Amino acid sequence: MIGSAANPVTLAHRELGEVLTHSGLFDLVLWVPSGTRPDKSELAAPEHRLRMTELVFSEAWRKKQPTEFLLDLRDVSRANTPTIYLLREIQNEYPNAEIVFATGVDVLTPRSEYGGKCEVAYRWVEGVALLRNWTFVVLPREGYAHPDQLQREGKLPSHFIVLARPPSALGEISSTEVRRRVKAGEPYGDLVDPAVEEYIREHGLYR
Repeated sequence: MIGSAANPVTLAHRELGEVLTHSGLFDLVLWVPSGTRPDKSELAAPEHRLRMTELVFSEAWRKKQPTEFLLDLRDVSRANTPTIYLLREIQNEYPNAEIVFATGVDVLTPRSEYGGKCEVAYRWVEGVALLRNWTFVVLPREGYAHPDQLQREGKLPSHFIVLARPPSALGEISSTEVRRRVKAGEPYGDLVDPAVEEYIREHGLYR
């Protein structure tokens, strides 16, 4: 399972979906667009984020993936569900499956401003229990220590799975940068799918 604000969905999001579906580790990948979040002041309306997600992860794209990929829309039109609650909810629906959560190493890296804790332990609901009782699939990110290094140093739980991400400039594309460019009137077509670029322009999003 992986959650995303999808605000908007970028080429990096699609690449991440392909990394997960091509990893050979999973029987099913669930992509869960998040609900309304108080920390996301520029969050587009649910119907827009949902449509952009469908444009990027189209039926044709999903059929090409070696692993089944499903869009799970349970959260997008409601207040955002904390990750641990969402994992428990999905586990109840798939009682015989091992549910894992995919995320970048940035939220798992210890920070001085958090007293040496990572963001998950410091800020997420029941973060300590989440780290202890659930398995994460961790992807490297530019500018952060590699997850392998953090595991060797005992700063990342040993039961977490480190997923090697192929080198790609796409990995550093962010939704924040897309929104910044749109607001500034700068080109942003190199960061998103052409269909998403057209959708943003047509609906006047992020201005």
